[in-house]
Amino acid sequence: MPDARRSPRLTSDEVSRVLRRAAELDALTATPGEVDGYDPGAIEDAAREVGLSPAAVRQAVAELRVGALPVPGDRRPAKPGRSRTVSHQRLVAVGPDAALATVDRFLRTQMFEQRRRAGDRALYRPRSDLVASLRRGLDFAGAIKLDGLRTVAVTAVAADDRTLVRVEAELTASRANAVAGGAAAGTTVALFTGLVGAVLAEPVLVVGALPAGAAVGGGGIRVAEARWRRRRDDVAEALDSLLDRL
Repeated sequence: MPDARRSPRLTSDEVSRVLRRAAELDALTATPGEVDGYDPGAIEDAAREVGLSPAAVRQAVAELRVGALPVPGDRRPAKPGRSRTVSHQRLVAVGPDAALATVDRFLRTQMFEQRRRAGDRALYRPRSDLVASLRRGLDFAGAIKLDGLRTVAVTAVAADDRTLVRVEAELTASRANAVAGGAAAGTTVALFTGLVGAVLAEPVLVVGALPAGAAVGGGGIRVAEARWRRRRDDVAEALDSLLDRL
């Protein structure tokens, strides 16, 4: 007589873990010459069997291809608001080529040049020529929003009848560097005050050098961090505005 008891249902997290482990076991038992990897259509069929919608699978695959999904075993990412990389992504109604073309036109107005294009990915760096330098220096109206960046990476991947666009901007300075610069001012004040006190034989200056340096350094750190966060927020706002154009 068949067992009428139903197997316990799995949560979505458990399904993900089971599929990942099954892929690992399959890779261990695969013989040389077998095709490596899985067809997205087959993944959709498997997901449908466990109650996941094909549309959700297709979007997840698109997010994987644009680099939005974390890789198991990676180092713990920086806390929100502390990473030098600002990234935004959005599903848009235009095709990948049209999305990349719109982003390209915008970045060129921001004095960026395309340095590499590989399929659905493009990498941009700030222009360093004389014209670009003059444009940045004479930008009194604030038309250039993306300044102080090292690179801008753009990826556009089809997801059903829409396109998943991800833009990642890397700031030239990290939060740690900005804070170190603010602390350096305090160190300079402490050394200078202590040196002057030693030369003039003023014990008061020598004793007060450290507290004065700490006060100036603390203020410098707060100011430097505030400026860095404001720059990061400005970049995030500019990326949102860029995605609004698509």
